[in-house]
Amino acid sequence: MISKKYISTSSNKSSEITFLRLAVGVLLLIILVEGMVLQKTLGMEKTVIVPPVIEKSFWVSGNEVSRNYLEQMAYWYAGLALNVTPSTGEYQKQQFLHYATPSDIGRLAADMTLRLDFLSKNNTSTLFTAQALNTDEKLMKVAIVGNLDTFVGDKRASVRRTVFVVGFKYLNGRLYVSEFKETNEQDMFGAGPAGK
Repeated sequence: MISKKYISTSSNKSSEITFLRLAVGVLLLIILVEGMVLQKTLGMEKTVIVPPVIEKSFWVSGNEVSRNYLEQMAYWYAGLALNVTPSTGEYQKQQFLHYATPSDIGRLAADMTLRLDFLSKNNTSTLFTAQALNTDEKLMKVAIVGNLDTFVGDKRASVRRTVFVVGFKYLNGRLYVSEFKETNEQDMFGAGPAGK
């Protein structure tokens, strides 16, 4: 009778150990599946952003941003860089550079300083009127076609049809400007003849 009690207890313990091993195995499998699902969905969240003046909503997701976001920001940057007078130029340059990528800030600052020095020396102002936007979402570039009016004092000196490209980088949840230059209608995004 005592031996039956020990055999029964030993059998119960063996059953409990088997059950616990099985439970641990199932829990490890569940953790593994949850980890794989989490890894797959990481960065897939979309945030819908509504600008202060509701013209168009736009979104950001992972390392991508919507076409509307690129276009609205390119239009704003073009206004900062091109709608300038000698008295407002420095402030607008600082606003523009506040959103420049750290690796490109020196080049962008030098380009803007040259433009502002020219405006100052010649007592000129510029006004850019955008007429069309062309967007390449993969390159994160927007080409803005429009007229650049140049004023000397209060007289219009010239009107010139121009194309400016604004390039972006989306880093750490923030959209930075990485490129701003004049191009032409044959090569709007400034890729060059070889497509570089």
